[in-house]
Amino acid sequence: ESLLRNLISQENIRSWHIDHNTCMKVLYPHFELEGKKAVYDIELYPKAKAYLEKHKQQLQSRKYLIDAGRKWYEMWVPQNPAFFDLPKLVFPDISLNPRFTFDTSKSIVNGNCYWIAAKNKEEEYLLLLIEGISNSSIMTKYHDLKFNNKLYSGRRRYLSQYIEKYPIPQPHTEAADKIVDLTKQLNASQDEDCRLVNLLDELVQRAFNLL
Repeated sequence: ESLLRNLISQENIRSWHIDHNTCMKVLYPHFELEGKKAVYDIELYPKAKAYLEKHKQQLQSRKYLIDAGRKWYEMWVPQNPAFFDLPKLVFPDISLNPRFTFDTSKSIVNGNCYWIAAKNKEEEYLLLLIEGISNSSIMTKYHDLKFNNKLYSGRRRYLSQYIEKYPIPQPHTEAADKIVDLTKQLNASQDEDCRLVNLLDELVQRAFNLL
């Protein structure tokens, strides 16, 4: 259990929420040691070792990993283990509609999603502001006009190079603070509150002087 972590994947993400009840778990053998990625000694975790050894032949066949001097049971790209523990904004790469959500569960994020971690309270504020803006209808219109790259069935790509070009209002203005407060309310609600969503759309339009 100590090596199992909840895994956020694109199918678990909603706007404002993550359905943790449907999240799978991933055996994640990495941790941070003195600012660097490290791997747990599998000998200290007999149940994890027994499971992994059932698949040892397949795992050892990853020649690129063995040639790099890594342990046979490591993940090739484990990301930065410490960043997963931080509050983070998570969103799927491919989605019909925007699904940006703020996560504080210290979950691992699957490779079909992008995520941005916050190292302090100021960055948390900015991520909440980005979440509110990104989930708004006006930003969906902006996305379609600037990044006309829809896939099958009208699904959009939410690539990092797209999202980094999203405009945001000046932080800590009255408009930005209201958007952040409303985003927190939507994050805390059990279901998407249409009244709050409509109010957010209006706030975002006012923040960009569109009303």
